[in-house]
Amino acid sequence: MTRTPTAYELSAAIVASRLIDGAGSTPAALEASYASAATGGLYRVHDLSRGQELLLRAGLIEATDEWLTPSRECVLLRDLPDDVASELLLQLVLTSDPPLWLFAAIHREEIRWENVPDGDEAALRQSIDDADRREALLLNLGRTVDERARSELGAAGEEHVVAECRNHLVQRGREDLAREVRRVSQLSDQLGYDVTSPDTAGRRHRLEVKTAAGVAGTESVVSFYISRNEAMVGQGDDRWALVAVRKDIVTGEFEIVGWCHADAFAPALPTDPTHWGRWASTRIVLEEHLLCSGLPLDT
Repeated sequence: MTRTPTAYELSAAIVASRLIDGAGSTPAALEASYASAATGGLYRVHDLSRGQELLLRAGLIEATDEWLTPSRECVLLRDLPDDVASELLLQLVLTSDPPLWLFAAIHREEIRWENVPDGDEAALRQSIDDADRREALLLNLGRTVDERARSELGAAGEEHVVAECRNHLVQRGREDLAREVRRVSQLSDQLGYDVTSPDTAGRRHRLEVKTAAGVAGTESVVSFYISRNEAMVGQGDDRWALVAVRKDIVTGEFEIVGWCHADAFAPALPTDPTHWGRWASTRIVLEEHLLCSGLPLDT
């Protein structure tokens, strides 16, 4: 099981990073460097090899059977003071390979330390002696992992909508138009929509996809965050639509819950409190019965 590295293991990893040539090294040459490194007896070859494994876990070196290459971040990291480098490495390790207990330990911006294994808590205390900084590290880690999970879920939901749009057109004998469906969010997230698709008449529709996880048949509302840009684009474009997608957490399957134009949620959008501030993103909750079924094509 993934565990939190100790302060000693992190220090060994920093030493190992400094022994890898900037252009890369062979495993044999690197092991020889570990054996001859002047560490005052503090680190054995085994310790430095374990440190190398931490660098791999953090994504700081790329490895093949014949070559080990440090990333640009690895080169920058090893030039930092030891204490700063170790703390940054700890963050990178836990972000790249988050421990399973993380999801039980973080609840609504609070740390439930009773859900953190004793060994992991001790390792965190070794590396970061200040309690507030330890808590901040875990909270930031939780947000990063959560954002990454949401991003992956959103990307999968967009791919599902792309596939459904293509199926919609193919079933109506428009294979030619099916080839024009595109997931434009891969190129830019500033357009105000994620997918473009023609209908059978060739008219272009712009779809903003919102994906959530749940259990099919048990939900009566859809909840999503919408940015100011998405809302403004939607309100000014009659061929823009929001498409709600759900991933069933039991079966893992995706389904299109329904769609709506921007006017369906426009009354729920916030207003700017003063000319000094502007809202950037807001959470919307819509009753499912307010959504149209299927896709917003040929309507």
